[in-house]
Amino acid sequence: MVSVDGLSLRELGSIESLPRFSSLMARGALSSSLRSVYPSLTYVAHATMMTGRHPVNHGVTHNHPLQPGVPSDRQAWFWYARQLASPSLFDLARASGMTSAAVLWPLVSGARITWNLPEIAALSGENQTIKALRAGSPAYLLGLQARFGRYRRGSEEPYLDDFVSRSAAHTIRTRRPRLLMTHLIALDAAKHESGSNSPKTAAALGFLDIALGRIIDAIDASGQAGATSLVVLGDHGHIDIHSRLRPNRILHEAGLWGLPHGSFEWRAWCRCSGGSAYVHTRPGDAEAETLALAALKTAASDPAMGIASVLDRSEIAARHGDSGAAFAIDARAGFQFLEDPEGPLLETENRPGDFGADHGYSPDLPGYRSLFLAAGPGIARGELKGEIDMVDVGASLARLLGLEFPECDGFPIKGLLQEQDSDIAGRRDR
Repeated sequence: MVSVDGLSLRELGSIESLPRFSSLMARGALSSSLRSVYPSLTYVAHATMMTGRHPVNHGVTHNHPLQPGVPSDRQAWFWYARQLASPSLFDLARASGMTSAAVLWPLVSGARITWNLPEIAALSGENQTIKALRAGSPAYLLGLQARFGRYRRGSEEPYLDDFVSRSAAHTIRTRRPRLLMTHLIALDAAKHESGSNSPKTAAALGFLDIALGRIIDAIDASGQAGATSLVVLGDHGHIDIHSRLRPNRILHEAGLWGLPHGSFEWRAWCRCSGGSAYVHTRPGDAEAETLALAALKTAASDPAMGIASVLDRSEIAARHGDSGAAFAIDARAGFQFLEDPEGPLLETENRPGDFGADHGYSPDLPGYRSLFLAAGPGIARGELKGEIDMVDVGASLARLLGLEFPECDGFPIKGLLQEQDSDIAGRRDR
């Protein structure tokens, strides 16, 4: 499985003219209506892909745990497999005796994967190399670095994806794992920086076609093309940003966090995700929840602030979101919520994309859908009808591998799988 971060309905016309994407579309199945999670963030979506469970059940409800007052560039993310409350496809594969590989895949640090290059970042004072080696498969990582390290420049794109796609292709050719999952980030990075319609975004998509070609060529070279299915999908869409709001400034003005005794203290905090934010209060502090709700509802009454709606606990539950949040706020399309409070309360430019593009919005915004492509043994051809939910991805991959989750919120995608259940299950032993 190849996750192309940010690959969405907006890119459908473009990939139809790119050779490797278009060839995959011609010989396999396509859906342009893959519904993301709430909030539509990378780690929340990837946790759902690999567990077949909604965020409230697998426990990864945001890119990062709640860390009030910690600047965004210093926050730890959900990097570790132990932070998943549900078994993943990698766990199922290991239990059945299958080999597996993760190549810059989220939420697998410390996982028992045969060949593991986890997606993890060093924070201030940490060493990236040491942290990655401790979290993954040391000999495998060192071998990839020796062979392909010259292609990367830290986390800069598209150089990182160049390294990752070469590493994934090499792993397929030389290790032939039964399950490989890799994550390519260049498209998402370009959209964040320059918007959805920029030359840099178009160039990133063109590069990703080359990266995908490397992986397809490696499958052919491995001698396993007739027994290998390939899934390529996006995790969320993007919306071009023209305005930025810092909702924690509103909570500060309401007296709900600050430095009253020289150190940071908080009673309410917005954990922002671009197009939405969870509002958390200290357990048992009903007054803080009341004050925070009143302050943000007042802000929402002014359309210029960009708050589209305020969601209570029942509405969060209906979206399978974070049950630990007091409430949530959704942004209007084109508005972005920033967690760090430094800077103006509201910044506005004239054109969408002046602040790049972002995600994290409700997955039900019109046109805010991701792409899903698949081809190979067991995969039908043609356009998939109807909407696909992100939980259905994990259910479908498990079925294709002849595996089964002990608990799953999704169902195999209708029309995707050619084989009957017994035939798919039989592939596990061949």
